Amino acid sequence: MIDFIRDYGLILILFILPVIFVLQPLFLPRIEKMHIQLDMAELKRKKLLIYRQIKELEMEYDIGNINENDFISGRATLKKEVSEVIAALKSL
Repeated sequence: MIDFIRDYGLILILFILPVIFVLQPLFLPRIEKMHIQLDMAELKRKKLLIYRQIKELEMEYDIGNINENDFISGRATLKKEVSEVIAALKSL
């Protein structure tokens, strides 16, 4: 049984790994494209969440749960975050 594992381990090292190494560049563009699409989806989701946070902050301010200084600083922070996300989306 150990000889069987050793023999097939040697086959794996000598034949299959070099084939994978040689064929890797053929699949690399697809992998990079998938990565970019995943990044874009994540950034769009983050942008939507930040917009929701801004809307929630505005509702809390309108209700009177947040004072004006906290509202202004929180909204400015969220607007800065969303502008960074939008810039990252445009760069993709």
